[in-house]
Amino acid sequence: MKDIVIVIPAYNPSKKLIELVDSLILLNFSKIIIVNDGSIKGKSIFRTVKEKPECLILEYKENKGKGYALKYAINYYLENLKNNYKGIVSVDADYQHLPNDVLNIALRLLGNQDSLILGIRDFYEKGVPTPNRFGNRLTSFIFKLLYGENIKDTQTGLRGIPNRYLNLCLEASGKRFEFEMNMLIKFVKQKINIIQIPIETVYYKRGESKFNKWIDSILIYKVIFTEYIKFLLSSLICSFLDIILFTTFLNIFSNLNNNLKIILGTFISRIIADFFNFNINKNFVFISHENSKKIFCKYYLLSFSKMLTSASLVLIFHNLFNNCSETVLKIIVDVFIYLISYKIQKKYIFKT
Repeated sequence: MKDIVIVIPAYNPSKKLIELVDSLILLNFSKIIIVNDGSIKGKSIFRTVKEKPECLILEYKENKGKGYALKYAINYYLENLKNNYKGIVSVDADYQHLPNDVLNIALRLLGNQDSLILGIRDFYEKGVPTPNRFGNRLTSFIFKLLYGENIKDTQTGLRGIPNRYLNLCLEASGKRFEFEMNMLIKFVKQKINIIQIPIETVYYKRGESKFNKWIDSILIYKVIFTEYIKFLLSSLICSFLDIILFTTFLNIFSNLNNNLKIILGTFISRIIADFFNFNINKNFVFISHENSKKIFCKYYLLSFSKMLTSASLVLIFHNLFNNCSETVLKIIVDVFIYLISYKIQKKYIFKT
């Protein structure tokens, strides 16, 4: 396997790292980069693997996290090795990824230079700890809901990445385990093909993993929800503006009949608020590089549909519930419209 470089980030590794490296060498991997992520322990282990001609040790003094270590190795690869190889396969140092699975990912990578290759664990297998099973299934569900891609194992560390996409990996933020989630989101947003390969599911005793279930889980979910939170803030700001304008125009048109007052107030306030919302969503939330005029037209087509739906529903509900404030009804209606609007804007307008 002379066309693929193995990258192993390692922090305070056990002897499993030596076993892993020896097994990979037996499978004819000729270049293995091991990143010493500021380890305090395991110096003898790094010395042992360093003596092997297939291994290259990159190191720095302070522990910075798995994401930093992976990007450090990718930077080195791009500057020194890229012309001699076709891509890298990232592998965890704790022997959680079996050598034959690593080989399968590498072989698939060689034949699919336009794809990201993921080694996918089966969380339905017996012996998988319940928190791991639940956590991974929940994360996959949320990822699909927000990003539209069914990734069965979003936190897998076994990944095959061709040369053409390594710079894209460097654009992903994060120094710890959240980097791998950011990387996935980058690939999905760029509409890059993702191939998922089943691998053996291996779990070791508690304490061997460097994954902090609280800190790293919070960071990962923060990454997943970042875009949605920004969209929520954008929507809240513009909804607040919309409600203020709507209430203002109700007073301005107070001499008109109730139905006409609601319709005019809804349409005028929404047109103004949506102008601000469009610019915030394009430049801050979805960061779209689509042609502004083209998506502006699509956005206002959606906006018109939202206005029509909002005005119609507020009008219908107000006639059904005479004692309820028009403003309160509008808030309730617009919450449901907001949820639908997020998916439409993401997939069809800003195309991220």
